[in-house]
Amino acid sequence: MISRIRPVAIAVTVTEDSLNVVLKDGGTLRLPLRLFPKLWVGTPEQRCNFRISASGTALRWDQLAEVISVSELMRDAERRHRDERLSSQVPADFPWDPTPALLSGTQPKLALRSIDGRFVVGLTAEERWVRWDMCEDLAQQLVAKTRQDAAKHPQHSHEVTLNRMQRAIEGKKWTARVETDWLMERLRSLLGW
Repeated sequence: MISRIRPVAIAVTVTEDSLNVVLKDGGTLRLPLRLFPKLWVGTPEQRCNFRISASGTALRWDQLAEVISVSELMRDAERRHRDERLSSQVPADFPWDPTPALLSGTQPKLALRSIDGRFVVGLTAEERWVRWDMCEDLAQQLVAKTRQDAAKHPQHSHEVTLNRMQRAIEGKKWTARVETDWLMERLRSLLGW
């Protein structure tokens, strides 16, 4: 959670690839320099020519016409930490973008959204985690249902039983096609089939 106390910078270092801000409370923010286009393209001398505002709440690079809020840096660092934590819980094989945008016309287009001042293509880490959690929960619930169906129809092979489950899921339209494919593989794994 974001602290109600405004973070105050007491020292800053800029390396070739990162912006490092030491906070008054003892914390340090380390962010990739590529997130700051003006600093990224600036010379090493321009990057080192900055000042911390008297209140410690803003960083200023006058030569590069760049002002960065320490509070925004803190929010960005917290968002990145949350996204990394959520992403680490989702299996690598779970789809990133189950519903790619379809844009008509002859010119190439890039479909994106603006979320918290950032442009996002596809799902955010949080949206992907929610989709995975739903698919994982559904797969867990379907284990018993699939076993019941297999016991009710012993003449069916495991593959036929799984196909019956897949058709039922597709009929409900709970998941996108790539998510259904992942869910069926997960179900197969949980069943040991």
